[in-house]
Amino acid sequence: MSLLQQLTLFQYKEPSEGYWGPVTATIDWCEENYVVSPFFAEIVNATTNLSFYFLSLNLLRSAIKNDHGLMFVFVSIGMCVVGIGSWLFHMTLKYEFQLLDELPMIYVTAIPFAYIFGLETNSKFKRYLVYVTTGTLIAGLTYIYCSVYKNPELHQASYAVLNISIVVKSVSLVKKHVTDYNQRHFLYKFVGFALFEFLFGFLVWNLDTVYCSDLIRVRRLVGLPLGALLFEGHGWWHILTSLGIFHFILYNQMLNVWYRGLQDKYELVWRLGMPFEVRLKPQPAPVAKKEKSSK
Repeated sequence: MSLLQQLTLFQYKEPSEGYWGPVTATIDWCEENYVVSPFFAEIVNATTNLSFYFLSLNLLRSAIKNDHGLMFVFVSIGMCVVGIGSWLFHMTLKYEFQLLDELPMIYVTAIPFAYIFGLETNSKFKRYLVYVTTGTLIAGLTYIYCSVYKNPELHQASYAVLNISIVVKSVSLVKKHVTDYNQRHFLYKFVGFALFEFLFGFLVWNLDTVYCSDLIRVRRLVGLPLGALLFEGHGWWHILTSLGIFHFILYNQMLNVWYRGLQDKYELVWRLGMPFEVRLKPQPAPVAKKEKSSK
């Protein structure tokens, strides 16, 4: 028996119509439908969203505990909602859950977009004008995407424009507000690392699309579980994207700390060789005063 045969515990079933019925989504991915479980149209693409849950819950806990502000609380919750929507979409391939996957991606990105572009203005009116304009544009985009032009490329292009705008604006803020040379260049490298995770995941996803028929043959040759673990490119896109978003949020927390002038009160914590949390530095315990002994 070959090593490959020893590692193959199960074989793929033939694609079929599962528990959730016919596909109604406007897009279907390379993972074959219902070949592992009758309850999951795309089990790998669904379950890899667990990375969104774990990372977003850590961000939410940290944002509350370390006083990063409401914006980061909302972004953390939004990231979790994106993971839930994506799980439901890939589990069912239903159009309503496709929207629950795609639209929260736009909404959760629009929050830091409005925040960062209204950050430096001293006028409350101008700041609220940025918020209202962003909300109006997002509402218009939602209407067009749901009712007029349902091509997923519109969603993908809009999501890209929002993210590129945030990155460009945040880098200009780093240059202006992070006065320490070493910290400034570390943040440039940090945002570059987050972008690398995101773009590498995007590359893997596109290779999965371009070479889909070849990858299906490889998966069936390798069998389960290795075929699913190693050769489902869209699943790896979920994992790498969640890491990229996670680290991009940490980068923005560090930028926000510098903008607020609180850089001496915070520290970046590392886990498994990667940035994990921007937290308040532990405060030294107060030294108890010795009482003078009476004679």
